[in-house]
Amino acid sequence: MNCIPGVDCNTCLSHEDIEQPIRLDFTTADGVAIVSMDIPKRNTLVPQHAHEYDHTSMLARGSVKAWKDGDLLGEFVAPCSIFIEANEKHAFLSLEDNTLIYCIHNTSRSGVIDIKEEHNLEGF
Repeated sequence: MNCIPGVDCNTCLSHEDIEQPIRLDFTTADGVAIVSMDIPKRNTLVPQHAHEYDHTSMLARGSVKAWKDGDLLGEFVAPCSIFIEANEKHAFLSLEDNTLIYCIHNTSRSGVIDIKEEHNLEGF
């Protein structure tokens, strides 16, 4: 499965300029989970994945390209929010160093972030 249209995940993995986020932080309070992705380097790939319910990804610092179901949504510059509908596969690529994304999920339905699909790069 391609995270970025036309780019094979194994090609990304072998490409020296593309990395995955190295730090994820999860916090939950009052039925809301916040996943922070602190991305130190540009060209870092957040692999394609999908959730059971709508959520918002808040770009707090930096800039990204975003894809939804294989279609480029565009380039986004912080501060801004990116709304992701339920079951929509989505991926991000950081365009600058020190990018920070907060993904905000309602966990009151099941107590967890409901992941429908996840497409991680091999070896991670």
